[in-house]
Order: sequence, then C-alpha cells, then structure tokens
Amino acid sequence: MAVITVFREPGTMGKEVAARLAGRLGFSLIDRARLVQLCGEVDLDELRLLKLEEAFSKGGALIDSEVEGYARLLQDLIAQLAEEQDLVVLERGSQGLFHNRPGTLHVRFVAPRKFRVAQLCGRKGLSEQKTLRFTKALEAERARYLRFLYRLDASDPTLYDLTLRMDRLSVEQALKIIVTAVEEMGITQVPRETIVENMAPRGQEKHGRFVNDAESEFARFLTFYNIPFEYEPRTFPLETDAQGRTLEAFTPDFYLPEQDLYIELTTLKQSLVTRKNRKVRKLRRLYPEINIRIFYQRDFYTLMAKYGLLSATVADER
Repeated sequence: MAVITVFREPGTMGKEVAARLAGRLGFSLIDRARLVQLCGEVDLDELRLLKLEEAFSKGGALIDSEVEGYARLLQDLIAQLAEEQDLVVLERGSQGLFHNRPGTLHVRFVAPRKFRVAQLCGRKGLSEQKTLRFTKALEAERARYLRFLYRLDASDPTLYDLTLRMDRLSVEQALKIIVTAVEEMGITQVPRETIVENMAPRGQEKHGRFVNDAESEFARFLTFYNIPFEYEPRTFPLETDAQGRTLEAFTPDFYLPEQDLYIELTTLKQSLVTRKNRKVRKLRRLYPEINIRIFYQRDFYTLMAKYGLLSATVADER
C-alpha cells in the first residue's frame, strides 16, 4: 500500500499530473469530486464542503466549531481510505495527515508566479490582474488549511520528498520522475498497517476497556464535563429462535443515566453505519420505551471542536 500527496501552487499543472499518475499506478485519486462522493457516503451534502472551503478562503474568520469538525472528519475519511487502497491525494492538508509516515511520497509543484498566471489566464479566460488575485487567494487558503489542522508551514521544504519546478518540466517528464521515485523508494511494498497505524494524535489515552479511539475520546469528554455514564451496560435481544435462544442482539456503547439516553457511536465505514442503523431501528421497534441516539462521527467531531478539545489535542501533539 502507498500514499502519494500532492501540494501544488495554482497554475503548475499538478492536478493533471496527479490524475495521470493515479491512472498509471492504479491508485485512487482523491480530489474534490471524490471528496464530494465521500461526503455523500456519510450523509453530508456538498454545501458542508462549500462552507468549509469558504471558511478557509476568508482568512479563518468563519472557522467555527462546525467547520473545524468537518475539516477533521475529512481527514479521517482520507485516512480510512488509505487502509483499503493506494491513494494520490490532492491538497487537503494531506502532507500533514501523512507527515513522516512510511509508505508515503510527498510531492510539491512550484513555478514562478509569472508562469503560473500565464497558464491560468489561458485556461480560465480571466484578466492577468484577476488571475493574480485568484492565485494569491488560493495559495493562502491551502496554506491556511495545513497550518490550522497540523501547525505546519506549507512552504517548509522538509515536508516534501520531491519539489518539481513545472516551468522547466512537461507533464510527462514530471510523471516519469514521480514514477521513478515510487519505484526506487519502494513505497508500494510497505505493509498497509504501518502506513495508518497510530495515526491518532499522540497524547491520547490508549483504548483501555474501549473498543476504539472514538469511544475512548467520547468517554474522556463525558468525564471532563462530569457527565455520568455507563459503558455497554445492557444488551438487548433483537431476535430469538423457537427455544428462546438469542440469534441477534445489540449492545449500545454508552448509557447516560441522568438523561436516560443510550448512545451508539458509529465508524466511518458505510457498511458498519448501515448495519448499526438497521439495529437501532429494530431496537426502537421492539423497545419503544428506550431512548437511543446514533452518534455519527461528524457529531462527535463537532462536539469535540465546540468544547475546544480537538484544538487542544493538536496543540499537545505539536
């Protein structure tokens, strides 16, 4: 398994190279279109992504807890994809997400601004002045995204294994250089688990009695705010055979006694989300007196961001 991250200055043909690279290597391309598709798979509409992009393009003034939550949710989506397939990832702070990970290659596309403006003028049909403003704004937005999520400077050369100057290279030449680097570095030979293991921020507690990081962090949140809870206190039979033996059961993750509320956390894997949704519907039908809520991971991130716990975790890591 392997991950190639691409960070490009506007007008450097980086997207074209990335698309052709993914095709040649048989990797999945993670660009904006793919992110829109991913958002749909976890019940997010494209308006959420637009709000996220607008917030970072406007200097950070619009970055609230909801925006922060969705930004970190996208990072989790990309990380989980990396567990299953080889990726070429365009921007989205990916050089921070996979910073110093084995099995990765980080590529940066650069060129003098005059060259880049000329490239974009021809493609977008804008005046030179408008194109210049566009490139500066987009550069700032991409740098701001990385800085906000990972406290990293996008211009730091040590973040990249390859920096390609595209006023001196053709798309095909750039492609050959990257493919050669992939082959020489042997990143496709790295075991999948070593790329994504321990990607949760350092400083988090180990799972302990909890199944995963989401459960552990949610329990930490409840404890921090003195909200009493019980972990997996009750199992509900959902289906039994003629002898009364349980064929299917459901154990919600948390119970909040003060609210008389059961909470079931989901993962981002759509197959598991669908399965849990089905079980919750069945539980509500069989036990109408039970209050239960599915807590999607986007809800978890929004809640953590609202109370400043996401930012604190990142600060601790750096």
